Amino acid sequence: MAGPLGIIAGQGGLPVALAGAVAASGRGVVLAEMEGHPSGVPGNHPVVPFRVERLGALFRGLRAHGVEEVAMAGILHRPDFDPRRFDLKTLRLVPRIFRGLKAGDDALLRMVIAIFEENGFRIRGAHEFLPDFVASAGAMTRNAPSEAQARDAERGRAILSAIGAQDVAQACVVARGLCLGIESIYGTDALLSDVARHRPERRPETGGTFVKVAKPGQEMRADMPVIGPATVAGVAAAGLDGICLEAGRVMVLDAGEAVRLAEEKGISIWAI
Repeated sequence: MAGPLGIIAGQGGLPVALAGAVAASGRGVVLAEMEGHPSGVPGNHPVVPFRVERLGALFRGLRAHGVEEVAMAGILHRPDFDPRRFDLKTLRLVPRIFRGLKAGDDALLRMVIAIFEENGFRIRGAHEFLPDFVASAGAMTRNAPSEAQARDAERGRAILSAIGAQDVAQACVVARGLCLGIESIYGTDALLSDVARHRPERRPETGGTFVKVAKPGQEMRADMPVIGPATVAGVAAAGLDGICLEAGRVMVLDAGEAVRLAEEKGISIWAI
């Protein structure tokens, strides 16, 4: 039996699902949680609290629990640093970390993965333990996409392909060919809230498709795109009626509830 899996656990449903699946397989779980940002993962799993300024302590804490493999899951916001708290390990990495913080999310996560690997840890993707969560091609809801939704999805995919190469955006909203919003560093919830806020004063008032894909060449071990019931609720609040995902490269949390809510709200979900 492999040693425990270390989970760099942010917030949201993914670390909960990941820890549950790993524990159900009989494997141990060790949670690494950023101070002040509990993951909410239930159970009596050992917890290694950490600060980004003290990576040496994080690595020692994981090794003390026998962790050799690490997965990253959940929402972790870019931290504010307190230079007075740097340990020697982190101090040596400061120029590299600061360069990463100025880059896009994928570049930053690649840097984080490289640092973990250089310190003897193997990085695993959450999707490796949750294969049933990965969207398959085809319609997930009974209501298949309309021709208009499919056209909006095609337009959205073209937009994301063009800007994804710049390490920007996994999602956008398109209605009748018009781009109503593009995901920024603030994430999907902010995108959908922004669309919901502006729609009453602009056209088209209703309809449109939320498109979620992985960036070209994205590091899937650390940041496979994810949606869930909360995303569906945000799509409904924004007056949209379609959700198009990239098959094989987007995960769906609590898919049964997401589909139930989508069908209740008249929203089509499909993957291509």
